[in-house]
Amino acid sequence: MPRITAVDKLADALFGKGLSEEAAESLARAAVQPEDMRRKLADVNNLRVQGGTIHIVETRLWSAAVVPHPANPREYGRRSYALGGASAALRILPMPEPAPGGGPELQIRVPHPNDLAHRLDDAKARLVKENPLDNDIAAEGVLQPLMVVPMMVCYDNSPNRPPTLLITADGSSRISAVHQLLGYRPSLLAYELADNTRKFRQEINRWIRLVQKQGWDSLSAADQGKLRALTVPARVVVGFVPDARAGVRFHTAVRNFIGLTHIRPPRPYASAVESEAKGDAVLDSLAEPTRSRNARITSQEKRWFAGVITEQEAAEEGFSPHQDVRAAEIIRTVLGGGTGTARRVNEGIRSLTAQQRPKREDRVDIAVELILRPVRTAKNDVPPYVRPRRAVLQRAYRLPEIEELPADALLEGAPDGGRSLEELRDAALKEAAEGLGAGGRLGVAQTELAVKATFYMVTADTMALQTEGSGAARAEDSRSAVGVLRAMLSRQRGVIQAYEVVRAGRLGRPLHEVDEDGAPIYTDGGGYRELTDALVRHTYNGEALTEAVVGLPAARAHWATVTKSVDNLRQAVSAMKSVPAYEGGGSLIKREGWDPPEIEKARRYLDKVSRTLADWADWYNAQNDEERQSADVDAMDALDV
Repeated sequence: MPRITAVDKLADALFGKGLSEEAAESLARAAVQPEDMRRKLADVNNLRVQGGTIHIVETRLWSAAVVPHPANPREYGRRSYALGGASAALRILPMPEPAPGGGPELQIRVPHPNDLAHRLDDAKARLVKENPLDNDIAAEGVLQPLMVVPMMVCYDNSPNRPPTLLITADGSSRISAVHQLLGYRPSLLAYELADNTRKFRQEINRWIRLVQKQGWDSLSAADQGKLRALTVPARVVVGFVPDARAGVRFHTAVRNFIGLTHIRPPRPYASAVESEAKGDAVLDSLAEPTRSRNARITSQEKRWFAGVITEQEAAEEGFSPHQDVRAAEIIRTVLGGGTGTARRVNEGIRSLTAQQRPKREDRVDIAVELILRPVRTAKNDVPPYVRPRRAVLQRAYRLPEIEELPADALLEGAPDGGRSLEELRDAALKEAAEGLGAGGRLGVAQTELAVKATFYMVTADTMALQTEGSGAARAEDSRSAVGVLRAMLSRQRGVIQAYEVVRAGRLGRPLHEVDEDGAPIYTDGGGYRELTDALVRHTYNGEALTEAVVGLPAARAHWATVTKSVDNLRQAVSAMKSVPAYEGGGSLIKREGWDPPEIEKARRYLDKVSRTLADWADWYNAQNDEERQSADVDAMDALDV
């Protein structure tokens, strides 16, 4: 906590800037570093708004000193007006006016303290419900500064001393989320802490002592999230100079600022631009080592993925000249490698958006935008070409098997060697022969080949893979791109076709259909039959393979069903756990549990299945042990001879 003498000196400096004594004391008490704020008063920042210039100082404030705007304009459209018969408890408060004295302060007149207390708490409740930011703030704290303005409260009929509050002219959603994390009611902050320095400092010290006693690393994740919200960055308004001819008063200037921020804000970025910006942030995160982890990619890989080096420079660094290899490397790096990679990618997304739990779809969109950078450049960013291809790649690369791609080098095309494209094809053929993908999940080689073939099937002039539900040719085939790819790579012919697609794509040739042996299929006119989306969907219609009824392929198909069922069970349990007890409430299960007889019945079934699977593993180990022992005996016999 800052020293009282430092707080008093800041209050004197603020009073000298033209603020009232009450506003100066409130701001000084709220400052986390009063000495720093006092130095900045000598060189304030100027913020131009319609009708004048607002003087601001950027600093950090204690969250317990700031409350949401009690007459928040966000509530326009659903306000209850007295003229319409609204009860006194529901009526809106008047908009603030300039405080007397001409300083950079607002004044709001309310009938009674209860009216203000109700409006503060109601504003927080509405904002937390409609714009929930508490999870994001718990992860990173408040990143963008709040615009904070002193506001004097005047009562029509009350013996209470009116407080001077620090309200958010912009940022009420953020401060409400902070109060939600810390368990604060704005009304209590306004009436119990605003004018009571001793109570205010005790509240802050409570959190400081917690860190000092336990240490940051020993705190729970929930307490760490609360401590990140203990202070907020702020632009504190300390002055206002109206334009000479405009005659704008201070409250109008504040309202104009709110309008520029929320009513006429800058035009938002397009979704593709957002994905591009996030892509660079993700690459930065992957290329930076942390205290516990090495960098995920090298600086050279970062430049290759970002598309900022020439083809010649990429070749000199040892990178593949083929765009499908680059695409597959990006996919593996951003989407593969399990939770470890996802965590690093999410850190990059959060650094730009403060989004606590980015979805897998967010990561896919980022990977696709990085992949498309050279493609868009080659096509001069022609929207009719780029947009549909972006959409299909985003859908196709949601293939769940991609997450299981190994985090180490790819099977084919890696700078340090690896398999040839033919060896990748043969590995995928082996997986297909074993039944992988037939009603279940593709193997690693099948998945890698699917990723590479998809790139050319989508970016070809005639797209051989499109989105579901569009076009007369797919009137009876509503399968997603993922479903079509899985059906294709599950069959020998589909693996051969994917291999030929990659070969043709690397040579810059049109894509054509091939048979089971890879031989081209000709049209009646004697030319190659062009590979189209309709042709792919017709050839690989997703019907179950009927030939695999015995042996390992059939067993593989059933095992895929088993693993899918286990995954579905896990998701169902997670979904049930997240069911709220009431709208906006916590988990029903955590609050009330579940019927023990039903739980016991389910556990008996699960225990039986678990014992069965354990038996299978024991049989497998026993069989392999016998084979190893037999091999050892044969080797010993050979030595004796």
